[in-house]
Amino acid sequence: MILSGETRKRGYKMKTLLLLYFLGLTCNKVGNSTKVYYMVLRTEASIPEERILSILKSFKMDNPVSVDTLKVTTDCAPLRNNTQCTCRPGHIWSVAVCQSSPNCCKQQNCTFETIKTKPMCLPETRVTVIGKLNIAGKVYFESYSNPNSKEYKDLHDELLPQLKRVYSTLKSFDDIHITGFSRGSVIIAFEMNLNNMSPDDLASKTAELEKTLNSTFTLETAGVVEITVPEGPVKYDSNQTILCQTKEDMKPIEWVLERSDSKTFDVTTGTDATVISTSRETTILLRQATEIWEGLYTCVFNPKSSNVTIKHKASATLDIALLPHIDISSTPQFPDCYNKNNPNVRVFVRVQCEIKNNTENYTVTWNYTNTETPLNEQKDVTGNAIIYRIDTTVSCNSLQEPDVTCTFMNILSQEKNATVNIPVIYSDSKFCPAEGVWSNAKADFTAVLKCKDGVGKTQRRCSSNGVWKEEISNCVNVDLHDILIDSQNLGIGLGTVEKNSANIFSRLKSSTDKSETINTYANVNASVSILFTMNNAINASLTNYTLNKAQLQDALISSSNLLDSSLENSWISKPDRANISMAERYLISVEGLVEQSDVENNTYQHTNIELNGCEPQPEKHCVNKVFNVTVIMRTSSIMVKTIGFKSLNKYLPKPQQTDADPNSIVVSTSIGQGSADISIDFQLICKRPRHHKIQCVYWDFTKSQWSDEGCKWSGPDNENHCECTHLSSFTTLMSKKPDNLPYMKEITYVGLGVSIVSLLFCLVIECIVWKSVVKSSVSYCRHTAHINICLCLLIADCSFLASAFPKNIPENWCQIFVVVKHLCYLSMFFWMLCLSVMVLHQMIFMFHQMSKKFCLGLCFSVGYCCPLLIVFITFITYNSGQKDYYYSSEDCWLVYGGFLTGSIFAFVLPIGTIVVVNVFCMLVVIIRLLRPSLEVNTKDEKEVAKGILKAVILLTPIFGGTWIFGFFVMIFDITTGPIAYLVNYAFTLLNAFQGLFILLTAYFGEKPIRVALLKYFNLKQVQSAVSQSSKLASTMKTK
Repeated sequence: MILSGETRKRGYKMKTLLLLYFLGLTCNKVGNSTKVYYMVLRTEASIPEERILSILKSFKMDNPVSVDTLKVTTDCAPLRNNTQCTCRPGHIWSVAVCQSSPNCCKQQNCTFETIKTKPMCLPETRVTVIGKLNIAGKVYFESYSNPNSKEYKDLHDELLPQLKRVYSTLKSFDDIHITGFSRGSVIIAFEMNLNNMSPDDLASKTAELEKTLNSTFTLETAGVVEITVPEGPVKYDSNQTILCQTKEDMKPIEWVLERSDSKTFDVTTGTDATVISTSRETTILLRQATEIWEGLYTCVFNPKSSNVTIKHKASATLDIALLPHIDISSTPQFPDCYNKNNPNVRVFVRVQCEIKNNTENYTVTWNYTNTETPLNEQKDVTGNAIIYRIDTTVSCNSLQEPDVTCTFMNILSQEKNATVNIPVIYSDSKFCPAEGVWSNAKADFTAVLKCKDGVGKTQRRCSSNGVWKEEISNCVNVDLHDILIDSQNLGIGLGTVEKNSANIFSRLKSSTDKSETINTYANVNASVSILFTMNNAINASLTNYTLNKAQLQDALISSSNLLDSSLENSWISKPDRANISMAERYLISVEGLVEQSDVENNTYQHTNIELNGCEPQPEKHCVNKVFNVTVIMRTSSIMVKTIGFKSLNKYLPKPQQTDADPNSIVVSTSIGQGSADISIDFQLICKRPRHHKIQCVYWDFTKSQWSDEGCKWSGPDNENHCECTHLSSFTTLMSKKPDNLPYMKEITYVGLGVSIVSLLFCLVIECIVWKSVVKSSVSYCRHTAHINICLCLLIADCSFLASAFPKNIPENWCQIFVVVKHLCYLSMFFWMLCLSVMVLHQMIFMFHQMSKKFCLGLCFSVGYCCPLLIVFITFITYNSGQKDYYYSSEDCWLVYGGFLTGSIFAFVLPIGTIVVVNVFCMLVVIIRLLRPSLEVNTKDEKEVAKGILKAVILLTPIFGGTWIFGFFVMIFDITTGPIAYLVNYAFTLLNAFQGLFILLTAYFGEKPIRVALLKYFNLKQVQSAVSQSSKLASTMKTK
């Protein structure tokens, strides 16, 4: 029978006769302390246990030592030539038994061959304390590493009594011994055993020693915390619960998982695991028990109220019946029967299933269709992989495609399989011929190759007509893949952001430092995924973790590297790939990481990213500047953070419903919580052409698109300024085409059509009435000017209509039409100038008439030579009429490049000068009409006003006065609003119908022409008019 008893010592040093008799032990006086002794007692089976215990408790010793408690831990009885022992309830086999007889360790009963093994059971509550003591200021000597040295023994004998003196006062104290010394001042390692213990008592005793020895203790205990792990192996992908409990209130601080691959992780709440903790227990709820969750679990508690570093630990192993990730392939992927003359020929094929190397003992079976029975099965272990393979053959005349399936079954009969189809290239099959590393591939299938220098596979589709498509690489650099796995571990609950963020961001910075090493979509996508996963992990952290300055810098440098201009093509996803906007995930990630960072009141400048922090001051606006973009905001927030992204505007999905492109960098502003009005001055990437509208937009994450809700553009007068009523990521969108007013084109085309018909009528009328109305040199010159004005305007309007749809005409014709319009419109205005000068001369020099020869020579020289010279010089000056310099192919007209810039001003300046002169001539005519009423106040004011109005109406079209609105069109940008709309409509209406107005004013508005027309058509009204005129003349003569 094995007994354990507690003996309390009081008084001075003396021998304990009873225990000396049984065990040969000596008890020393160590103050008010306790000690546990173990002894073996053999008795007759017939003696009651109560009697034995009462006899032992009644022993009287020569020293003041009392036996407080006697407890039986183990029952043993002879069994033939062996001894059978049983642990009493609440007890377990000692470490010595577990080491010598491992099979007994988990059993309550065990049979031993000899009693010499001393099969002792110890209380389940037995606690082992491993401690380290650091004595400040004590010098370490090399001799401390030698247990036989005098210095070692002296220090040992000095410290051990002091440790015993305090720790032995703990209830159920067993023993303590020093295990060694190490460097770091002097670090003393010790081990202590107790049967049951109060964590608070241990903390208080340790605090007492720290004060006494002027030292620092670090303790770890085993036995205080009880851990419960499901008995394994458990099923793969099953839900499992791991529980740690204590009997007293403490602080659960962490779970640690040590896997078989020697990697250690802190277990936290994530997508695959949930950690729930109270003061006396902490639980891990696993949603999917897979290979990443198999290993040794350790839970750690701290004392609830103590400054002493004590970790109460418990550990147990979770054993999972694993199932592998299977990578199945065939060699060759496409067996070639194309050149086989004999259809009965069979082609050799090797099929292999590759899994990750582990200790799981799988049962592997093969199933196959339309293939020969496998010739042999092999298993190879290569590094981190195990490869199972079979060799078989496929027929060249089978009508069905072969396939092979490998199935892995674990010890709990769970199965996982993978199937490979083997597309055979038959004699009548279409296929893509071998090209480089790509072998023959059957049409309408995808060829696959393993990555040589990375993780993943490369794919290439063979189209249905036997043509290779573009290669799609899913190869990710090994270093990026490892970082991605580590970041994903944080997301599922393996590891903490506090311990792992710095390492992950530092490695990511190094991996993205050289753009030529990551210049593929797969690598950029992996890098963005790392940022995205880290942002989610930090955001989900229960500790409200904040990135420090160094971590933020690493994250920003990595993010900036990804926007390098050399990686532009790497952001573009291939058509076959499902992509939910990698750029949007990038934006979410960087915004989130910055929001969860400790940003100071300064600027973080990197090549493609700038971050500016601003701490608001009372009654002042916060002004942030990034990449020459100014953000102004008034808020009471703690910190305003603004990020500028170069090139990101190219990668975010473009608006589908608006014909616009981003025209500035993306700027993101946040204030932590809440919202505020924001004012942004962008630097436009491309200069805004006239009439092109700019939208101030933000990225709507709910709809994954740009939206202008809550944002307003300040207009063309302050074209780079935006104001928004909320915070987000902002940019500007500029329309590709100028704004078009409703029905403007329809009005133009109808007006030009009417004008062309009207001008033809004008020319016909001139032919009809020429002899009747041309009676003098003045009228001859005037009607000659009318004919040329109508002719030039007619040709110009016809050219305008012919070039109305530039996409439907050859490019060289567009250039020809521009030259013709330029020349004809200028000629029209120069003839108008000649006409106005003639009118002015007639009004000033009433009794002096120009000769017909001089007038015609001057008019033809000015009307055609000057426009021809202007057009020729302009054409030569602007790169010999080159597209986008002299003319625009979008509208087949001259180019406007800004104020006094562009070929358009070779048209605007001359006609502007002519219009001013013509308006001056009109004013002279009006003044001449007013002069009689000023000199002789006999004329009716209404008649004068009518005369002035008539003069304005009659002269404005033929003098080109309606083109005055063209100057206002040049001044007012169409995006200005209602005033610009009014001016543009007025200009279009007046000038599109200019031919009609000339017909009505210059022809039908002149009485001699009307009379001549009526006379020509021999109407009665002519006779009536002549008769009335004769009567009026007779009456005047009579008087």
